[in-house]
Amino acid sequence: MTPSEPTPLTSRTDTDTHTHSLRALRLAGIAGILTSAAWLVGDILLLGKPMVAPDQYPILTAYDGMARDSLAAMLPASTTRLAWGALLGVLTGPLYLYACRHFRHALLPQPRRLALPPFLLLTAGYALAPFAHGSFFYWGQAAKAVHESGADSATLTALPGDLATVLFIPYAVLLALWGVGSVWLAVLVLRGGTALPRWMCIANPLVCTLIGTLVTKLWPGAMGTALQGAALSVGNLLLFSLTTAAFWRRTTD
Repeated sequence: MTPSEPTPLTSRTDTDTHTHSLRALRLAGIAGILTSAAWLVGDILLLGKPMVAPDQYPILTAYDGMARDSLAAMLPASTTRLAWGALLGVLTGPLYLYACRHFRHALLPQPRRLALPPFLLLTAGYALAPFAHGSFFYWGQAAKAVHESGADSATLTALPGDLATVLFIPYAVLLALWGVGSVWLAVLVLRGGTALPRWMCIANPLVCTLIGTLVTKLWPGAMGTALQGAALSVGNLLLFSLTTAAFWRRTTD
């Protein structure tokens, strides 16, 4: 074909489709990073205050473990702080679903029967996350109301516990979905023949959440206190930063 001849329509269409696909993939990565950052700020607002002692808030004696620690951080927080902490996660949550296209692209050109299940499992987990995150506001507010009322009522005292039960169910389900989907994704990437190098088998919610947990527990001082409830968000920020960097570099090679 000489320079004066027009470009074939099929070639032009393929180029446009490829360019659109790369743009969408990059936007998905940016969406994942920005959403993770928003959730990180939300976690700091919800759970980033120093934990109070049970003698200041007797309602804490009815809880132990993670539930007690979460309430101990939320009880001294203002309603406005808790509201913004919850809303930052709920309102940006849909962007996580767009970012999930990274999981589908990561496994190309694997057969659909192998690549689709982990994508669906991981996406379903992210679909549940906004409800779980936003529910912390109602849980914290209920505990604050019971404490401030000073009422000696078994029904009122049990209310925060009932809310916590409903809150932790979707958290347990999403973690199970992330666990199964992450292992599936990691195995396929480790085997080779995907869009990611083998070492990127660590780029999944399970491994990145474990890293996020270590970061939030080992970070000292005031920053460590601020991040004490942000393990999932730190993990997701790491995850989408890794996948975005990998896909961005690949598409510019």
